[in-house]
Amino acid sequence: MIYYSIVPPEVALVDASAPTPDYQEVEVEGILMTVEMVQGQARIHRLHSPDPAHYLDPRYQPGNVVNLV
Repeated sequence: MIYYSIVPPEVALVDASAPTPDYQEVEVEGILMTVEMVQGQARIHRLHSPDPAHYLDPRYQPGNVVNLV
């Protein structure tokens, strides 16, 4: 099958029946981040910080789990 479109394939060919992730914006230790709630844990998806030191801190790398307590 050949697909011709201006819409990128990752957008147009998305499985609509697949569950969407549960993303939430939270603040952990003064750093705003988007986390994905997975089985009661918060996995970092994205940081929203103007401080470059936060991006270099291995505790806040995307994919790591953080405590929301």
